[in-house]
Amino acid sequence: MNVICLDLQQNKEAIPLIEICKSNSGKTGIALRNAHYKLGDMLANQISDNFQSKKVTVIIMMRAGLPFGMGIADTLEQNGIKATILFYANELQWKKEKQNCLQSLKNTILLVDSVINSGDSILKFSQQFIDCQDIYFFTNVVSDKALSKFENKNLCAVRISHNSFVGAKTDMIKGNKGPDTGDRLFNTK
Repeated sequence: MNVICLDLQQNKEAIPLIEICKSNSGKTGIALRNAHYKLGDMLANQISDNFQSKKVTVIIMMRAGLPFGMGIADTLEQNGIKATILFYANELQWKKEKQNCLQSLKNTILLVDSVINSGDSILKFSQQFIDCQDIYFFTNVVSDKALSKFENKNLCAVRISHNSFVGAKTDMIKGNKGPDTGDRLFNTK
């Protein structure tokens, strides 16, 4: 397994941003979106040298992946790597998006989501890119319980968490449910 985590020794300013992103922080809206964006920026800066190709396709899992994914894409472009940005919201929308951008899907693929809890949904989505030479999975936080599913894959994460719960319409973590990241990011609870 090839897991790259954000180097907190080189990015000490990431520590308070990580605290903002945690489900128990109580942070929502612009503060949370800015933290996700900046963490995406830091992770992209750390790994941009890994891309031999100067072209990548960034596919952002909507909606929670949006600020984090834009931080990644913007930074890669600032570092001289052309980033085609696509969005995955649902199967119907994706079929139209994919048909419009078939050429770009031959590049290195970066699949971006803000949280990887079980890994099942992003791994299922990635199966359609099996012919691509390079696929990277990017996330703000990945559950340690999902790591084994990413064996022999490129996983880039800000951090690994020992917690795992399902996002729900709640303000607090209770049992296996916690505040939904998308709702926190966009104040939609």
